Amino acid sequence: MSTWRRKALELFPDLRPEIQRGGTTIYTVFFDLLSRCQQAHRENNEEELRKIYGYAQWCFEQKAKDLWNAAGVAFYEHLVDQSETRDAMKKWITPQIFEDIAVLLEFRIGSEEFAKLKKQFYS
Repeated sequence: MSTWRRKALELFPDLRPEIQRGGTTIYTVFFDLLSRCQQAHRENNEEELRKIYGYAQWCFEQKAKDLWNAAGVAFYEHLVDQSETRDAMKKWITPQIFEDIAVLLEFRIGSEEFAKLKKQFYS
């Protein structure tokens, strides 16, 4: 079993059927985690948010392209889609990750909105 699957199973045992299903990729896991993240923000569930953002950061910091790329395009760039995740980026994402995903974010929301987000992030 791959390291990313083992780590995901440790953090999110309730997702075991999805994680172990044939055809599941790190990308599909991140799409599941994105919706969980949005829900955790609505519920102010800090424990769940720590696990989700921690897992995303761990994947993003790996050398394997599939892991860091999946974290970027299947999770981080979609945080700007909803206000609760967009507004919380400063708290949950490191400045280094923010800089690394800046191109993805700007492409997703446009230059003008990204300029506002960047100002908010660094304020």
